Amino acid sequence: GIRSGPWATYGTLIEQGAVLAMEEINAAGGILGAKISLAIRDEAADVVKQARELVEAEKVDFLVGVDSSGNAMRVGPIMSELNKILVVTHAATHRFTEELVYKQKIKQLFRVSVPVYQDGILAAYVAKDLPVKKWAGINPDYEYGRVSWQFFKDTLSKLRSDVEFVSEQFNKSPGTTDFSPFLSAALGAGAEGIYTTNWALEAVTMHRQMKSLGVYDQVMAVINPMGYSMDVVYELGKDYPTAKHGTWVSGRYVWFYPKTLINERFVESFRRRWGRYPAYSSETTYTAIHMLKAAIELTGSLDLDTLISAMEDMVVLSPAGARWIRPDDHQAIYDVPYGKITHVGGEIPILTDLVTRSAWEYYRSPPF
Repeated sequence: GIRSGPWATYGTLIEQGAVLAMEEINAAGGILGAKISLAIRDEAADVVKQARELVEAEKVDFLVGVDSSGNAMRVGPIMSELNKILVVTHAATHRFTEELVYKQKIKQLFRVSVPVYQDGILAAYVAKDLPVKKWAGINPDYEYGRVSWQFFKDTLSKLRSDVEFVSEQFNKSPGTTDFSPFLSAALGAGAEGIYTTNWALEAVTMHRQMKSLGVYDQVMAVINPMGYSMDVVYELGKDYPTAKHGTWVSGRYVWFYPKTLINERFVESFRRRWGRYPAYSSETTYTAIHMLKAAIELTGSLDLDTLISAMEDMVVLSPAGARWIRPDDHQAIYDVPYGKITHVGGEIPILTDLVTRSAWEYYRSPPF
């Protein structure tokens, strides 16, 4: 995960999920009697170099993590050469599974976190029911931001014929500290709603500036797909702003959903270990390690082809619910809701008015 620079929090979130899984598994006797250990690296340094060193020098059996979509697309192609399984737990680009796995047949790649369909396509289903006709996009200027915005526009245009996309702005990321020019352009174009996929520090900065500049008083709704990541939620806390018709946010997992015993136990264990609610990249990394454990125990083997065959079409019972690993592209299929930021007096806001749709409705499917 990323452990340096503006997104360094995410490396910590990945590590927390991995450590919790390791501690639980080892306390229960390990995997087929063998204890597991972790080697942590900073993907921001050089993700390809880190992957090579982990496999060739440290002799790791599996690679787990990767925050950046760009980094996922850099490291993914070398996994056939390294011949190790990589389970991505954050990077969302659709190209990772659609191109590298489905089209190029790099069988060593899996993803347990939701892809960009959650950020663009499902977000459009949220927007469909809002009284907003004029949307502006303010998104990070790289693949994740541009593709999410395009999916949002394409899907919402099909769902409603009366919407307009009056402004699209792309900010440098990471590193944008002043969103006022982008916000001025959106308001100047008559935007009634703002859609943004800025995340981590940029999301916090943008929400604060939207509030201080009075943008929240001038637009009807805001959609921020990664706005319920715990780093953003804890940083904004009681000051997380809300628009008249809602600040709608989600994640790749949200700690209160689904209401199952598995999830309740995970949240309780995570809070006891780390003192806060789990972020999505913590849960996805925790799940990835438990999925590898399940595959090894099912097959009794570390043989690569045997494990890949076991993981394809696997159903993983996880805190986020039942995940199905689609054989065609090794993408986990599972549901994550959107909700409206609501303050009820606690340390952090909760989500209400949940919008839940089956992933089968909005995930793109092979042959893409």
